[in-house]
Amino acid sequence: MNLQENIIRIKEMMGLIKEDNVLLPITVSGSFKGENNDQLHAFQSTGGVKVGGMQTIVNAKLKEIYAAGHNPSISKVTATINTTTMTTSWEVTIDESTDGKAYLGLITAGSCCNSSFKTRAKNQESTMITWNSTPENHKKIVTLETTDDGKSSGDITIIGGPYRLKQYFYQYAYNNKPAHKNVESSKQTPDDIEYEIPAGYTTQPADALYVKKN
Repeated sequence: MNLQENIIRIKEMMGLIKEDNVLLPITVSGSFKGENNDQLHAFQSTGGVKVGGMQTIVNAKLKEIYAAGHNPSISKVTATINTTTMTTSWEVTIDESTDGKAYLGLITAGSCCNSSFKTRAKNQESTMITWNSTPENHKKIVTLETTDDGKSSGDITIIGGPYRLKQYFYQYAYNNKPAHKNVESSKQTPDDIEYEIPAGYTTQPADALYVKKN
C-alpha cells in the first residue's frame, strides 16, 4: 500500500471523508405554469391538485443531504411570477444548519389577488406549524410579500401586470431524525481542517495525518 492509499485509509477510518460527498450550499430550482391566478402561487398544490410540486422536489433533496451526513437547513427562497406567460419560477438555497436541527421538510402556503390577501395568508400561517411535525420543530424561512399594489418586493419578483401575494415558507425537523453530531464543514476539504489529535496518535507533519504510536 503506497503513501496516498495510506492517507485515504486513515482519513476514512477517522471519518474525515465520506463516500457521499455533498458540498453546501446548493440551490434547487423549478418552474410551473398556472391556469389561473390561484395556481400561479400553487408552489406545491391547490384544491387537491398538484401544480408546482416544490415541496416534493425540495424535500427529496433535503433527505438526500441528510443521508450524506449533513444537517440541512433552507437559508433562502426566491420566486418570480410572470402574469403574461402565467409562469412561476422559484429557487431554494440549502446550507448547513446552525441551530442544532436537521430540517427535512418544506411547507408553504399563502394568498393572492384581492384586497384581503394579507389577512387570508396570516390565517393560514397559524395552522402551518402543525403540519407534518410538532410546532417546536418548525422554523420560518421567509415571507414573500408583494407591495399592496402587486409589484415586486424583496425576494419576490412580479413580471407583467400586478399580482398581489403573501406567501409563507417554513421548514421542519423530525424528532426521530435528530441532527448528526460533529458534522464537519462541507465548505472545506479534509486537508483544510485543523484536527484534534486523538488519544494514542501523533502527528506526521509531512501530510498532517495521524500515525498510531507504537
